Parts: sequence; structure tokens; C-alpha cells
Amino acid sequence: MKFKKISVMAAVILVGSGSVYADQPKLAVVAVRYLVTEQSPERLEKAVMSPLERILVALPRVSEVNSAAGHGFVNLDIQFEGGASEQDLEKVARQVEELALSSEIVVTSRTVSLASPL
Repeated sequence: MKFKKISVMAAVILVGSGSVYADQPKLAVVAVRYLVTEQSPERLEKAVMSPLERILVALPRVSEVNSAAGHGFVNLDIQFEGGASEQDLEKVARQVEELALSSEIVVTSRTVSLASPL
């Protein structure tokens, strides 16, 4: 299982030509997006991103979790073997809903959806 963390403060974005992969279809992922009042990426990684990752990597068929925390946001893309389905979306949404966050973290928006990988 691959596990990637990206801190926005130190992230380097590499953009390739994409011509090698142009003909390969991108499989759907489950995207989890949080907007919060907390601005420290380090605190968000500890309080939101890491607990979510621990829960989500244990779900059946999860092959990779890509995550990023920045000033006021946490994003996770969960890849499933063969692509994400509506059932995978429901499982992730249930886990996200059940996650108890610290009272210091005020969530202003949270979405869980099927998406194309970035």
C-alpha cells in the first residue's frame, strides 16, 4: 500500500508533459476536503489528516492515500483498486462522519465526493 503525505508549505509540484499517460484513463478516487479555521498545517496534519489516514487506509481495496494540509484546509484523495465506486464513497463518508475531531478544530466545510485524481 502506498502512502503519501504532502505539506503544502514544502510541496514541490512537478508538471510533466503527460504524453506518456495521455491515453490511460484516470480512475475515480474518493476526495475528502475540509476547510477549517485552524491555520497551522502542522496542527491540521496532527489533528485531522493523520487520524483520517489511519482510518481510511484500513478500508477494503484502498491502494493509496494522497493527502495535503495547508493554511485552513486538509485534502485527501483515496484511491481504490479498480477505481472508487459509490459503495466506497459511502464507506469513506461514514468513516469521516464518525471521526471525532478536537474541539479546537472548527470545521467550516467538509465534503466527500467521487472525483478524478489530480
